[in-house]
Amino acid sequence: LVPVTESYEGAQSFLKEYGVLLVGSNHPNDLVEDKMALTDEAQKDLWQVIKTFPYASRARQALPADHNDAVKAIYGDIKSIEVENSIRPVDFLDKHGKCVDNIEPGISSIPHAGRGAFATRFIPKDGLVAPAPLVHIVDKNTVKLYNERLSDNGVQSKVVRDESEVIGQQLILNYCFGHPNSTVILFPYSSNVAYINHHPTEFNARLRWAKNFDFFHNEGWLNKSTDFLEENWRSGLMLEFVALRDINPGEEVLIDYGKEWQLAWEEHVKGWEPTSPEQDFNNLTHWTKQMDQPNGKDGYVRAEMLDQDRETPLRTVHEQKDDAYPHSVEVKCSVNANHRDAYLFFPRTIPFYTRDWDEEVDTGEHIADHLHSCRITERYEIHEDYEEELDFEEEDIEHGYMYTLEFEVRKEVGDEAFSERHEITNAPRKALSFANRDYTSDVFLKKAFRHEMILPDEVFPEAWKNLK
Repeated sequence: LVPVTESYEGAQSFLKEYGVLLVGSNHPNDLVEDKMALTDEAQKDLWQVIKTFPYASRARQALPADHNDAVKAIYGDIKSIEVENSIRPVDFLDKHGKCVDNIEPGISSIPHAGRGAFATRFIPKDGLVAPAPLVHIVDKNTVKLYNERLSDNGVQSKVVRDESEVIGQQLILNYCFGHPNSTVILFPYSSNVAYINHHPTEFNARLRWAKNFDFFHNEGWLNKSTDFLEENWRSGLMLEFVALRDINPGEEVLIDYGKEWQLAWEEHVKGWEPTSPEQDFNNLTHWTKQMDQPNGKDGYVRAEMLDQDRETPLRTVHEQKDDAYPHSVEVKCSVNANHRDAYLFFPRTIPFYTRDWDEEVDTGEHIADHLHSCRITERYEIHEDYEEELDFEEEDIEHGYMYTLEFEVRKEVGDEAFSERHEITNAPRKALSFANRDYTSDVFLKKAFRHEMILPDEVFPEAWKNLK
């Protein structure tokens, strides 16, 4: 299990409770040796029990491995300590480091393949293209998608998974490596390796198990059974993409996904037919249909295409009634909803906030947390006399318009849950963007191709081949 942001938040909360257990207090000044309820040796033993307790969770995986680091993090920050511990001397990096920036995404040279991975520098034959730490999934049946049914327990009905009806596979399967004789699949989570495409004959890279990386890659696991893998829920394996020949800067990196993958793809293409709306009522058919509005010719348009146009004025909600944007996209605004300027009447009415858009408040490091689905209620021109008063970038001045935006957010304060309505005035074009609605790309068609990439026999461990 690989920890995510929420995992560290949960781990930090656990550490606060652990600190109270150690000293019977939640005050930072009490967390000293002479106030500890347990000896140092007992604390380490207890921490070992906590870290090895047979219950898998991302939050527990986010806890520091070392007890001394855990104590430091109780009133500190786990991520900061992990960053500090990850720093290595330059000579160590020269000897053991593996470059993760040898490739970058770009438009693939393979027709209809979307994006691909391209070399950022010269990579010599047998040189490292990219490392690929792995999440191992012991039973690939876990990525199956099932239909739903109503379950009535006599008290209330609820929707549950119908395990008797498999309706597809999760998208993650396309990014995993496996073998026809095994239930094990491996998901690589390194930067940009997911962009590496397939070519059955003109591939220029291959896969091997990591070398000289013992502090992360556990080579001994390759000889262990799948039961052993099931018990080890932390990531501890790594593959490497290696050049089969010299690869020049800007050249696309390609591998062979295996003959089983190639045959499955050819069979999929041969038998594919469009899905009827009746069979695909909750999927792509809705997003690709011609719309009734005058701009129906737009059809299926992705957000990236709309965002490239920085000159055309954006449509207000009133204009969209007659000239709507495609169903597959929505308008987002970059606004810090925690900036409290006008708080009124909670909890008897919906709190209402109104203010001007502010570059310093509404952008920055945590920009992803400030993106909200919004409505453009007004658009007005930027007059020449007003340009000097605006703290706008030249691109936004050249766009020629400012906007008034509205959106709602849901928040909790103590036991109270409530909605807030925000109105943001004088917002520049940079404050607005388009986003693709969830599950509206063609990869989510019910009949979309799903198949793991195949590791060669000489790479895939014999000990994991449990389907012989």
